[in-house]
Amino acid sequence: MTSIDWAVIVVYLTATISMGAWLSRKQDNLEDYYLGGRGIPWWAALLSMAATEASAATFLGAPEQGLTRDLTYLQFSIGTVAARFVLASVFIAAFYRLRVFTVYGYLTTRFGPPTQGTMAAVFLVGRLFASGARLFIAAIAIEVATGLDMRMCIVLLGVVAIAYTLFGGIKAVIWTDVLQAIVLFGGGLIALVHLYGSTPLSGGEIWDFLAAHEKLRVFDLDWRTADGALAFLYNPYHILPAVVGGFFLTMATHGTDHDMVQRLLTCNESAEGQRSLWVSGFVSVGVTCLFLGVGLLLFVYIQHLAPSHHMAQRATELAAQGRNGHVFLYYIVDVLPVGVGGLVLAAVFAAAMSSLDSALSAMSATFVSDFYQPFFRPGAGQRHYLRVGRWATAVAGVLLIGVALLVVHYYDANPETDLLSIALGIMTFFYGALLGIFLLGFMTTGRGNTLSNALGAVASVVVVLLIKNSTAVGWPWFIVIGTLVAFGIAFVGRTAASFVSQTKPEAG
Repeated sequence: MTSIDWAVIVVYLTATISMGAWLSRKQDNLEDYYLGGRGIPWWAALLSMAATEASAATFLGAPEQGLTRDLTYLQFSIGTVAARFVLASVFIAAFYRLRVFTVYGYLTTRFGPPTQGTMAAVFLVGRLFASGARLFIAAIAIEVATGLDMRMCIVLLGVVAIAYTLFGGIKAVIWTDVLQAIVLFGGGLIALVHLYGSTPLSGGEIWDFLAAHEKLRVFDLDWRTADGALAFLYNPYHILPAVVGGFFLTMATHGTDHDMVQRLLTCNESAEGQRSLWVSGFVSVGVTCLFLGVGLLLFVYIQHLAPSHHMAQRATELAAQGRNGHVFLYYIVDVLPVGVGGLVLAAVFAAAMSSLDSALSAMSATFVSDFYQPFFRPGAGQRHYLRVGRWATAVAGVLLIGVALLVVHYYDANPETDLLSIALGIMTFFYGALLGIFLLGFMTTGRGNTLSNALGAVASVVVVLLIKNSTAVGWPWFIVIGTLVAFGIAFVGRTAASFVSQTKPEAG
């Protein structure tokens, strides 16, 4: 890293924090702080969502998939695009119709405050662990670039994200995410073009080389593993768990996780929020293809280096340690030209910030609107809630830093775990519980109550954790199983008549 590279990164981080501070003006109430006054353009909400979806897990994890595996990760896109059309027409339409402040406000109308509080708590715990894992992945970039201790890198990233999110609220999240999306996608394109120009092969030769090494396979249709077991049960990248798990995972993350849904509620009307969600599915596929392409070209580049080349030696050392996700970072730091490396590293930071800021805002909004306001200080003034919301943002940031520090110990003990599995796998422990209760609300009338919903949610998390610790079942199935368990147990209860009459499941 040269002084020019550092200058590029400092300029980017300064611009991000300054934008957050500028957007902190004219925030008089919670709707301004958490929903941007419901005046965000649909395209800005779209770019914010795309930047958050990408995150550092995609920036580093997708190239790792292309480098070490093939294109089978794209199978998840089938389920994720299909899920967004369902969510837009049913979930988002209902959230706008009821004018909910967070997605858990729907559960108050459908089941009552206790279920709202229970599911909001499940979200907070799940988001805490999932975003803590993403913070850890993002810190890998700083560690490689600077040589600082991993724990110090986690703290630095967390403090920067807290700083501009605390003051700027959701407006800062969305508009800095727009900037981050441009930097993120631009950084990926720069890396792709540079890798293409660094290989000694022509376009057709690269394609043939990748095909000869079976790197272009998109669909995994092998029904048996090497030892004869059913592949779709244990291989997370088999087409069946990828498509089905991708559908369920997206239904949960984009329908029941306020981290994602919050920016869809900042638009002026339902149609704009729905448009953002529909288009984001195809943007997500394009971003995934971009970074998988980076990984494939990185494979070609390394395969054609002399064994004595420092990058070839670095790749061999990292593979032996099980840290293939670090290879792209070392390429950025060691190979990219002066200034260009700083720009691409700024893109890594952009990916990190875009996932952290939205998580902080969503957790703060959920705490204030679903716990503090109804249960602790109902009827307090907007200024008071705004002050509590900022304190909640800071506390959420500190907790995320703590979880990320715990993930360091896990990864040190299990370095062979790929980064995407860390980022996505943790989410599946909790989100089956959320999705099961939301689906019960939308798909049934008169089923589910405070007790059955709570039992269903707890049983869902327990069953998934037991399966994870006692079997080798692939992680995409966790959320499917968890959803069915939560839905089935919650279905046994009967909803009070007063809540049945307030809302009915319908498409908008």
